[in-house]
Amino acid sequence: MAPVVVGVDRTGSAADAVDWAAAEAASRGCRLRIVHAFQPLVLADPYGVSTPMDGLLAARAAAESALWLHATRARGVVSHLEIATRLRCGSTVQALLDEAAHAQLLVLGSRGLHGLRALLARSVSTQVSAHATCPVVVIRPARPEAPPGTPPRVVVGVDGTPGCRPALGFAFQAARQRGVPLAAVHAWAADPPADLEGVHGPATMGEAHARRTLEHALHPWHAQYPDVPVVTRLVRDDPARAVAAESRGAALVVVAPGAAGICPRCAAP
Repeated sequence: MAPVVVGVDRTGSAADAVDWAAAEAASRGCRLRIVHAFQPLVLADPYGVSTPMDGLLAARAAAESALWLHATRARGVVSHLEIATRLRCGSTVQALLDEAAHAQLLVLGSRGLHGLRALLARSVSTQVSAHATCPVVVIRPARPEAPPGTPPRVVVGVDGTPGCRPALGFAFQAARQRGVPLAAVHAWAADPPADLEGVHGPATMGEAHARRTLEHALHPWHAQYPDVPVVTRLVRDDPARAVAAESRGAALVVVAPGAAGICPRCAAP
């Protein structure tokens, strides 16, 4: 069986991702593989550019130490879990994409940083989520307790396109696995003007069309997952804002493409 793979770094910011990935691997009855990609610094000397061997060895030793610490943490979450570690030298994005080709799920951390480092972190998760061949889960930093009255649930954004189907399948399975309801969110907007005078179609027609789109997207999954309660949310708003608003207090947020998840204590990106 393919493993759950979690990508880690040396900063310790992947701790939540490791915890989540270990629990997920245990629930799926599969192995956990912890992957760290590192790129040694290239230093300039008076004769050109060189990479001192001692610098390479030091970088590798630090990376191996980080892997060992993350593996120890995972064993603390699930003591009986089969865990493997893999150290890769080179591009982080390419390493994770290579690992995703042989995984059933790829888990990444979100550092919760600001400025350039935050931009780079988002870039890695965005690139990997867009091109990975397996579902990708991005773990957000821990947040204060959920707002009052927000029950645990899995949230999925539905747009009615074929690309949404993998996200729906992943979301239904995740809701069943966790024993929580599924909240399906579909955002809609008023019809564009039908003539030069800017006359819009009636809002009731736009809402009715949105409802049919949502029901059509969910219909095949109800029979496959009859035990999963589904709550539908029709929102007249921007899709990203609609999913972000629904995500507060959710256990997991699932969005296309590639059934990329944002979890836990999450707000959609």
